[in-house]
Amino acid sequence: MRLVDSDDYKRQTERIVLHSNARFTPAECRELFEEMVKAEARNGRLSARRRKRIIQYAAALQLTPMQASRIVTKVCRDLGQETAMQPPLLYRAVEQAAKPHRWPIWLILTIAVVTAIVLGQLVHRLPYV
Repeated sequence: MRLVDSDDYKRQTERIVLHSNARFTPAECRELFEEMVKAEARNGRLSARRRKRIIQYAAALQLTPMQASRIVTKVCRDLGQETAMQPPLLYRAVEQAAKPHRWPIWLILTIAVVTAIVLGQLVHRLPYV
């Protein structure tokens, strides 16, 4: 009989403590997470999806996403897997906005011709004084 199937387990309303040992210190959590990232990185290059999952797992070790990201970057750099990261979409938008905007020459010429025609018509219709 499994514990889950027992009637005692089903009637129990309070939580069962699965881990009663002392908590890890923050230094131990960082060291444990670093070793986990090293093992994961040895299985192949860390894609963005794998990085995200690893960083999400760091919350279980009570590490902030910033700390986890730094550890992942450090481990990847140490193993020589660091690749140039693509800037986020916002940075790309800012770069595009910073470039001078140039209109195509055909559009500039079309606007010039239309403006000349409109001005010519206005001048032609003005009454002579």
